[in-house]
Amino acid sequence: MRFFDSFQLRNAVFASIWLVLLGPMLVQVYTGDVLGAGAKAWITVCVFAFGLFYFWAFGSLNTCPHRWALFPRVLLRWAVLLAIALASVPVINTGAVVFAPYLAAMLGFTVTLKKALPIVLATGAAGAVAVWLSTPEDLGWAAFVLFFIPLLLVGVGVFSQYDESRHQLLHELELAQQREDIAADVHDLLGHSLTVINLKSEVARRAAENHPEQAKQELKEISDLSRLALAEVRSTVTRMRTPTFAGELQGARRALETRGITAHLPEPLTAQGKHDTVFSWGLRELTTNVIRHSGADNCWVRVTADKLQVTDDGCGFNGDSAEHEVGGLAGLRDRVEAAGGQLIMRREKGLSTVLITMTGDSVLIDDDTAAEEAVQ
Repeated sequence: MRFFDSFQLRNAVFASIWLVLLGPMLVQVYTGDVLGAGAKAWITVCVFAFGLFYFWAFGSLNTCPHRWALFPRVLLRWAVLLAIALASVPVINTGAVVFAPYLAAMLGFTVTLKKALPIVLATGAAGAVAVWLSTPEDLGWAAFVLFFIPLLLVGVGVFSQYDESRHQLLHELELAQQREDIAADVHDLLGHSLTVINLKSEVARRAAENHPEQAKQELKEISDLSRLALAEVRSTVTRMRTPTFAGELQGARRALETRGITAHLPEPLTAQGKHDTVFSWGLRELTTNVIRHSGADNCWVRVTADKLQVTDDGCGFNGDSAEHEVGGLAGLRDRVEAAGGQLIMRREKGLSTVLITMTGDSVLIDDDTAAEEAVQ
């Protein structure tokens, strides 16, 4: 059962599709008058054995034999395929060169050019010598099959491996970036909170005997702070599990309400189409700033197809100066601008507003506009 679970059916099918090119050789064998019934039966056995093993070879390449390195596994498969091809030589003679491209593909699509090329050239040279000694008149077309097609397949296979390796590297870089983002989130979430908890616990310890009321207040603040930190961690986990705008809204609601900030969020909690990723990051960073730095009682989130707006009634900031942007907010501005948008900060009538606009339109979102686009 474990073998079938690890068998790479897609690779096996993709590689085996090209076995249909052995069909013309079989047609020629069956329609000719030179070979008898026994010889035709033997060629049929060789072709089907070659095809079945070729299918299995690509599908099981990463699992069998167990604990073997990749190159020895490939060589084992190549040797078995070569043996099957040679078994057909007594019957079809130089016609056995039709198996050469498949031997080259076995190498070209699995190992590096440095390892595949010498074996392919040596196989072609040995086959060319055999053809020249037996039927020199066939050397022209045999050389085409023994050299040109195999070298072409090796080139395609090496390029395919390079492309796959490049995508794998990009995937690994993306994972590394995600790990860095998670580390930064955990550091931002817990670093400050744990430092304050440690300081307050020391103050409470010292005040426990002589100032019990102060100690009680410190312990209460420690309890509140630890509860908030736990809520922030849970909201971060929610966002990581559901990295969508809807998931960010759910996490923001939980964190804001735990901090005692009334959350005014859009309904329904739907995705934001092509800007979902940027708006998700924006909502995470902006609501986190509200929770940590604003001292607000209310937080309003408004969103349209091309804008995200977060407003709070806290202590505010200097919206005309970018020098106050540090840490996550500066990183958010870079992320938004890289996506082709703008991040705009304003302070008016006792309200702090940060607008992310993807169209260059700096007009703030009002409740009617957000409601209209939500209906649409």
